[in-house]
Order: sequence, then structure tokens, then C-alpha cells
Amino acid sequence: MKRIHEELAYDRGPTELFALISNGSFQLEIITQLGGKEAELVEQTVTPDGGVTLVTRQRTGVELPGFAKKLIPASTTVTQTYIWEPAGEDGSRRGKWLAEIKGAPVSMGGPTEVRATGSGSLHVFDGEVRASVPLVGGKLESFALDNLRRDLTRAAQFTAGRLLEA
Repeated sequence: MKRIHEELAYDRGPTELFALISNGSFQLEIITQLGGKEAELVEQTVTPDGGVTLVTRQRTGVELPGFAKKLIPASTTVTQTYIWEPAGEDGSRRGKWLAEIKGAPVSMGGPTEVRATGSGSLHVFDGEVRASVPLVGGKLESFALDNLRRDLTRAAQFTAGRLLEA
């Protein structure tokens, strides 16, 4: 198992950031920006108390290293789920994220939060990447973690650009 802790900083407050990242259409734009194909919004639910569930699905083709080609399909379906609690008084949010990769022996997910900083906000991803394969599991976890970190960085750049347009 590999752990992840990423902090993505933004110049806008948590309410503005959350309004953007909890929008299904915006999440589909990010998927397209990152090279995902056939992106679809599976669920976008807002509870009466302000909690949000957002589920997207996409086809993805990742350049796999040799050891992983027998373990992961070259083109697979990835389902991403975010479940957010209602906002705190300062607009902060806590939630959890999960990415399921169909046909792959890899799982990833954990807690996430959006919180206020001095003049902006921070989107924090914590969690773990786990591969259920003997011998090459550690290599597979490292590969998945590297891809996740790269995608989070690229998604953060896209999100920051969109916040500047608002």
C-alpha cells in the first residue's frame, strides 16, 4: 500500500472552489482535459442539508509499463466518486473520494477536504493506493500513485485557471 497526501492551493475561497469542483459539467471538462474519453456524469445529488455526491465514469487508455500489461487492460473504465458533507460555517467541506478501475487489481481512495487558508483555499487529498497482486503489487501501486499525482497536478492547474476566469 502507498499513501497519498496532496495539497492543492487556490486563490479563491472554499465556497467558490467547492461550487466549481462539485459541478458535474466541470468534472467532465477536467476528464477531457486529462485525456479521458467517453466521459459521463453518472450521479450528481445534493442533499437537503447541502451534502453532495458526484460520480463520473470515463474510458481511459494509459501507457502501461511492461510488468503491468498482463494485469491491467490497456483501455478500461474508471469510476470516480466524491461524497461531500455539508459546508462548515467558513465554507469548508470534508468528504471522501474513491477511484475504481474496472478489471484492474488496484483500488484508491480516502478522505478529502476543502478548507480556507489566509486568502484562498486548499483542496487536500489523503488516502491510499492498494494493489492486490503478489510480487509486483508494490510496482503497480507506485505506477498508479505517480499517475494519480500527475493527474491531480494537471487538474489543479486547470481548476486554478477556471477560477481566475470567474
